[in-house]
Amino acid sequence: MESSKTNIQQPFKVNVSRNNKAFIWDAETVHALRKDHRIVGSFVGSLPRYPLQNQFLGLPLSLMPEEVTLLLSKGIIVLVDDEKSHLVPTKSQIEEFEKNKSENENQQLQDYLRFIQEKRAKFRSLNKNKFKEKDAKETDNILDNDLNDSSSQQFRPESQDEHETSLIKAFAPTITIKTSSTSFEWYNDNDYCFNSLETARLAGLWIWPSTPKEEYKFKVYCDLWNRGYFLTSGIKFGGDYLLYPGDPFRYHSHFIATIFDINNEITPMDIITFGRLGTAVKKSYMLCSWDMNQDKAVYVCIEWAGF
Repeated sequence: MESSKTNIQQPFKVNVSRNNKAFIWDAETVHALRKDHRIVGSFVGSLPRYPLQNQFLGLPLSLMPEEVTLLLSKGIIVLVDDEKSHLVPTKSQIEEFEKNKSENENQQLQDYLRFIQEKRAKFRSLNKNKFKEKDAKETDNILDNDLNDSSSQQFRPESQDEHETSLIKAFAPTITIKTSSTSFEWYNDNDYCFNSLETARLAGLWIWPSTPKEEYKFKVYCDLWNRGYFLTSGIKFGGDYLLYPGDPFRYHSHFIATIFDINNEITPMDIITFGRLGTAVKKSYMLCSWDMNQDKAVYVCIEWAGF
């Protein structure tokens, strides 16, 4: 498979939060995992310019437990204890941070004032040959009212200093929320990285899988992944996974996969339910189990025929 053209190298860093959720905050890492390792995950962050909608989401990318354990076992990622990596900032670090923040806001203000001045000059230049002197003065008055967000009030002449002061009071700086903490001086993840499941388990950071059910569920996931499928959560279709023959951006899923204990019985009503569900969404319903005696996966597909 063709390698990704990114500036980052393996192993990729995955941040684990206090509630044992794994997140990726770097877009290049998301791209590399998807293209080279068929790891899709799910975006859970809102878009900066459209924070109130929930149809199109962005960073961070949340990984399923199966994806995390698979990547960690293959040495593709390292886990970072996100909470411990954020150290307590010193007084000097806080002062430096506030200083940089203030300088950034001042720079934004100067750029804003320069933009207003250029806009006023351009407007006057365009209209000086089209209006009489009286009309030009009225145009200036209207523009001043618009810039001060007071067009509904009667215009009152004001000095340049007063006008600039009103602009400064009305100015609201743009606040940028960083998606990565690496630029903070009090952030240090070098001492809290874990490159294997054993070390992460000993540190109490990552313990999945920890039950027999999770063990054979992970085995089935790995077997399906090794067969070349893209796997995502299948909860929206009532299963454990959705199986795609290629990137979900280009293909529809072909199977809804549900994990069952091979020793449990499945009723005829369950079979009818799975068959009808799969047919309704134009997919095959796959029942998956792990045979511990033969150490291999067992798959049974259900689909209606004759329709």
